[in-house]
Amino acid sequence: MTYDSQHRTILIVDDNVGTRAFAKRFLEAAGYTVVTAADGEEGLRFYAEHQSKIVLLLTDVVMPNINGVELADRVLGMDSQLPVLFMTGGPGRAYRGLECIAKPFRSAELVERVSRVLNANTHSERAAPAA
Repeated sequence: MTYDSQHRTILIVDDNVGTRAFAKRFLEAAGYTVVTAADGEEGLRFYAEHQSKIVLLLTDVVMPNINGVELADRVLGMDSQLPVLFMTGGPGRAYRGLECIAKPFRSAELVERVSRVLNANTHSERAAPAA
């Protein structure tokens, strides 16, 4: 089943303002609702407060304080079914068996990967509008 991008909120966490803005702009153009956080601590606080609205965590791997892998571990501790997509300037390998996209990426590549991760995860149904 393929889900419409409307009514789904993606949380982007990256300490680079340019990467956050780029990803937000193109995911919003694809119809997603996007919220951003500047670091893992802010991302964790936001997720804890708005857990029911978030359908995907898109996070940088390397960040000060709480890095992306630790952030994902902590968020998955609250919701083990939440889809996670890592962004990294290093090799584009999976972390903890979760998807990863290498930076720099093209807008179309980002949108396609986000869609693929969401469509592969039935957890997205919680954010799908009721029929």
